[in-house]
Amino acid sequence: MTTAVSSATPQAPPAATLDGLPLTVGLAGREVLLVGAGPVSARRAATFLEAGAVVRVVAPRVDPAMADLAARAGDHLVVVTRSFTPTDLDSPWMVHVATGDPRVDAEVAALCEERRIWCVTAGDSALGSVRVPARTAVATPAGMVRIAVDSGDPRRSVRVGRHVARSLATAPAGLRARRRRATGWVALVGGSGDGDLLTVRARRLVHTADVLVVDGAADAALLAELDDDVEVLEAGPDLPAARVAELVATRYAAGHGVVRIAAAATLAERARELEAGGVEFEVVPGVV
Repeated sequence: MTTAVSSATPQAPPAATLDGLPLTVGLAGREVLLVGAGPVSARRAATFLEAGAVVRVVAPRVDPAMADLAARAGDHLVVVTRSFTPTDLDSPWMVHVATGDPRVDAEVAALCEERRIWCVTAGDSALGSVRVPARTAVATPAGMVRIAVDSGDPRRSVRVGRHVARSLATAPAGLRARRRRATGWVALVGGSGDGDLLTVRARRLVHTADVLVVDGAADAALLAELDDDVEVLEAGPDLPAARVAELVATRYAAGHGVVRIAAAATLAERARELEAGGVEFEVVPGVV
């Protein structure tokens, strides 16, 4: 027996609560088409190349900056000197439009919409389906932490991104990697363990580490800034330096990040202990 089910009254889709969804797009080995070859397109082409994309540029005129970039990029960037045609959309995964002519930009954006190709329109972001956010990054031994900011106002986004990067550099937080690598990293830092006397780079390393080793009692204020699961080792009578070096080598081999803070006068000795344990490390001088 077949039961007839009446369809419900069509409902309108819910109103969007986000003006776009920030995503990281994998472009390595994929074609990105740039329509327009002016200074804006040259800057974006460099960004797409950094992401590993194969870049094709179509424009009747080519800015010197784009020509220079093409000369340096080799086969990864191809410039076709002519006007855009719809067949240019047969192969790219993404399109960037910046021709300086609003009519051409709108035409390309409309064609991309029909073909379901993501499109960035530099002249009028409302025409496209993708925006390129302001970007910055903070380097850590466990890899780069990339930051993207999109406020709808490009200049504002750049300022906010720079502020966030500076904040993470001078007051780092949440920089620890949660996925273990095959081999960890070790930094030998000169200092007393007093957080106020550490260099900016040393503090960033401390906040990236899984294990913190200090001579004597650790600075309570510094420990309060760290994640609860950071292992803290205090070298002293109950934990001699030789044993500390063994523990550091074990943690390093397990893929952990380790910061060993030692007084400047003992850095050379601590370095020899790490070398004897087969540990690769960097030395970060302290404040003197």
